[in-house]
Amino acid sequence: MPHVLIDNIKDIKYPVKIDDVEFLFSAENLIGVKTDNSKFLIKIIKRENGYLVKYDKITRPLISEIKKAYKAFVKINNAKILFENIEGIKEKIPNKNLLDITSDLSNIDIVEVGFGSGRHLIHLAKENPDKIILGIEIHKPSIEQVLKRCDHENISNIRIINHDARIILSKIPSNKLDAIYVHFPVPWDKKPHRRVINNDFINESIRTLKKEGFLHLRTDSDNYFNYSFNEFMKFSEIDLKVKKNMPYFISSKYEDRWKRQNKDIYDIYMINHTESEELNEEYDFSFECKLSNLDFKPKIYDKFVVHIEKVFKIDENRELIRATIGNFNRPEHIYILNQEKPEYFKAPAFIKENYLAHKELKRLFNECIS
Repeated sequence: MPHVLIDNIKDIKYPVKIDDVEFLFSAENLIGVKTDNSKFLIKIIKRENGYLVKYDKITRPLISEIKKAYKAFVKINNAKILFENIEGIKEKIPNKNLLDITSDLSNIDIVEVGFGSGRHLIHLAKENPDKIILGIEIHKPSIEQVLKRCDHENISNIRIINHDARIILSKIPSNKLDAIYVHFPVPWDKKPHRRVINNDFINESIRTLKKEGFLHLRTDSDNYFNYSFNEFMKFSEIDLKVKKNMPYFISSKYEDRWKRQNKDIYDIYMINHTESEELNEEYDFSFECKLSNLDFKPKIYDKFVVHIEKVFKIDENRELIRATIGNFNRPEHIYILNQEKPEYFKAPAFIKENYLAHKELKRLFNECIS
């Protein structure tokens, strides 16, 4: 982690600006920082031989912005650097094909959930050069491997995102996708709530698929096949096509292994016959008045969680709240600047679960909300 060790910290009155870096406030050991390109927090930790300055992981900016802030912080404190490891760190050039939860997904045509080694994902991209293919994966080495292949093979129509598929689908417009592929998902027999295929995922798949578009599930698990088939059967206006041990045009490395072990492989095609209403959800993440009567017990609901973790005092009228909100399986860690009219230090992703958690946060701790 990039950091710097300095010999001195002055008693500074915030806000203060130097060299295009604005230090907004001090919330105990956290300092709010704003540059032309970013907004983040740095953390000050007292050591025997000085003060360690490092960035806060929740608000992590680009390395270039961290370097800029560290240098400015050293200057305003008239401090001497005892140790630093930032100059030798090179900025990773952001990959244009790597998206995040805030990215616009309105141009996506095909989705693959959990692409693993990327064989099938890259095959889809090459077979559909006029389509934008989105690969959703939580395993970072797999993501890096596929991005390298895209660069090496000059593949320009793949987009990658590291997030929960159930949340990502909720950001895609209705009636947009030609196909959704879910090949060899983790069965999660002991933790079935973590399965990709569930009521919410199927609902979102039907909404995002074009009429006559399809979802293709491929699995080697008897339990997962039976579970998924029963989940699909709860829905109307769809067709199901089921195949067993049928050849497929490309084989993943896992499938190669299963075939050598003579395991059965099941395919379920869910064909959508519904034209869904357009997604028209506007999320207002504003606050009306200061949050009060805070408590630190996690509030767990059916689709989201609200958990106030810690409060950092700024002054008599302001404080910084660290909290976790959003989807229970993939919550978002955020800070709230709690003042007369609170605001998020950095806005959470504009997704339904975060919005539901935001409304509950206000209901629980906003006295002016009846």
